[in-house]
Amino acid sequence: MNSSDRSVRISFGGGGNPGGFVLGVFGLVLLVLGVVFTLVGGSDYSDHTGRAEAVVVEREVDTRRSSDGRSRSDVDVYVSYEVEGTRFEHVSLSGLDPSDHDEGERLTVAYHPDSPESPVTVGSTEPGAFDIFRYIGIAAGVAGLACLGGAAALFLRKRS
Repeated sequence: MNSSDRSVRISFGGGGNPGGFVLGVFGLVLLVLGVVFTLVGGSDYSDHTGRAEAVVVEREVDTRRSSDGRSRSDVDVYVSYEVEGTRFEHVSLSGLDPSDHDEGERLTVAYHPDSPESPVTVGSTEPGAFDIFRYIGIAAGVAGLACLGGAAALFLRKRS
């Protein structure tokens, strides 16, 4: 037997078929994503009834390149505004799509009356603004559970 005739077999639960393992990992990833999306979908800024005119003072873009050459950008937006005579400078804007706003742009921000130092985009205060995340999370969670069930069935079938 020469070195070109050798092959490596990896066994996950017997039988040399890694399908159940791969399906289980995929299911676990979907389940975690489902939980995260469902939690984000539960966000509710409807109590952010305060409004203030703000200006975007900085738009910070952090671009990272992965090992496969793809780049990913994270955008943080900072605003300055005034509430009842108190000036808030260079405050991080949260909520839905803050990265849609450019430096120098004027916009209305929403805030909770007890916490004017934590502004969100006005669109975030609308009823159901985050519902799509909840629906995606539930679907991903159900798919993740189905994959985990399939992986368990494959594993148990190999053992019997």
